Amino acid sequence: MDMQNPLDQLRPNHLPDPVGLWPPAIGWWILTIIVIAVLLLVTIYIWRRWQKNRYRSEALHQARQIKADYQVHQSLHRLANESNELLKRVALHAFPRNKVAGLTGASWSQFLADTGGIPEFLSHSAFNNDRYNPEIPLTPSHGSPDEMPKTVYELTRRWIKKHHA
Repeated sequence: MDMQNPLDQLRPNHLPDPVGLWPPAIGWWILTIIVIAVLLLVTIYIWRRWQKNRYRSEALHQARQIKADYQVHQSLHRLANESNELLKRVALHAFPRNKVAGLTGASWSQFLADTGGIPEFLSHSAFNNDRYNPEIPLTPSHGSPDEMPKTVYELTRRWIKKHHA
């Protein structure tokens, strides 16, 4: 009797269909949602930070304009007054009005030095009450008087960039 091999009765190996790329597995959906959420949060954070600090870039533009105007009028007192006016407007935007509005003279210089971390404001005559008297020459705390306009501009620019409320 001829016995047939039972293995010969099996069908040939059948490979499963290849896995398709769509629809993705649940893990990919979760990862996509997480990535979109993180990108959205980062975008919102950057937008809010830009909105919050937009006044700084506008103030820096105005400071450059004050410096350019000085090249025309060449008045140190006017440069000092315009720079202080700009600093006061920026301070009123960044700090509570009752803390800033009444500051003048030495208290104004102290405020600028403290909030900007720039002690040069304390000894610079362009940022105290000397700027109101055209009879008193404005002088920097150190350096030559020829550097006065540059010093006023640089201190103004540094404070606008560095102040922290």
